[in-house]
Amino acid sequence: MVSFVELGYTRGLIVGTDVHVLKPSRSTYAVFGRGHRQSYCCQDGCCDSGLRPDVVRLVEAAKEQGATRVILRTGLGSNYVRTIAGLPVSDVSNHVGELGDGYSVRRSYG
Repeated sequence: MVSFVELGYTRGLIVGTDVHVLKPSRSTYAVFGRGHRQSYCCQDGCCDSGLRPDVVRLVEAAKEQGATRVILRTGLGSNYVRTIAGLPVSDVSNHVGELGDGYSVRRSYG
């Protein structure tokens, strides 16, 4: 089952116990589904506003719906954050493929 949480421009796609954190960005990773493409949030803010308070609040809301892991584009070096709102973080590059309910994670090559 797929559900969503939204906070401003930040959106969480909850699939099972994973919350995929999406934001308008230039990330090459995106969720495709139902005629839409939504880019992943990047931790280091290289192409979007990165990890801001809205991401923490969104993850907290996703936890209330059963999320136990955060999927997004992780940062490098000192910009890498291992947990958000107490949940472990995993890089989206490890989750490319079908998510279910017509959604998939794909990488675009420029």
